[in-house]
Amino acid sequence: MFSAHGHRGGERPKKEELNVREMKFIEDETKLVQLSAKPNFLAIKAKGPDYAKNMKVISAKLNSLSVDEIKALQAGETIKFDFGEVGADYLMLNRIVADGMAVEANQHFTVALDLKITDELRRACVARELVNRIQNRRKNQNYAITDKIEVTLFSASDVFKQAVAENEAYIAGETQAVKIAWAASADGLEANDADGEAFSFTTVKA
Repeated sequence: MFSAHGHRGGERPKKEELNVREMKFIEDETKLVQLSAKPNFLAIKAKGPDYAKNMKVISAKLNSLSVDEIKALQAGETIKFDFGEVGADYLMLNRIVADGMAVEANQHFTVALDLKITDELRRACVARELVNRIQNRRKNQNYAITDKIEVTLFSASDVFKQAVAENEAYIAGETQAVKIAWAASADGLEANDADGEAFSFTTVKA
C-alpha cells in the first residue's frame, strides 16, 4: 500500500505506474511516522550574532517542541524571542518509521510504502508476471496490437491457479485475451514461471 501526505495539486500518480495495490492520501503525516525535531545549528548561527549567542535558549525551546508545535511551524508559524524569531527552516525533522514501512519526505510531501507482502499481493504479482510473459509472446509471434488471442495454461501450482482465477479479468484485459483455458498437461506448451511459480502456456490468434 502507498500512502502520501502533502499538496495534492496536479494529476495524481496512477497505481499501475507505481506498481502498488492501494493508494491513500492523508492530511496528517503523524499517521505515517512518529515526528520529532531538533535544532538546525548551522541555520541558526547563519541567522546572525544575536541568534548564535542565544543558541542555548533557542535549542532548549526547539528540543521541547510537541508534535502539534512542529506541525504549526511546518504550516508557516514562527516562535518569537526577544531577539527575533525562528521557523521551520531552523528545524531538523526526524521521522521514526514503523516496522515494515519505507518512508521518504521533504518539506512538502511525506510518502510511505507498506512493504508487507500478503498472500493476495503475492498472487497479484504472479498475475502481473504472467501478463508480461504473454505480452512477450505476443511480440515474438508478431501479433498486431489489435489482435485478439486465446491463452492456454497449465500449472501444478495452486498459487498460480488462484492468481489467475483472482485476476483473470485483469490478465485478459492487458493481453487482449478473449479466452483463458486450462490444459490437462504441459504437452506442446512453452515452459515458464511467474514469480517462481512454474507454468506452461501457449497463445493463438482468436
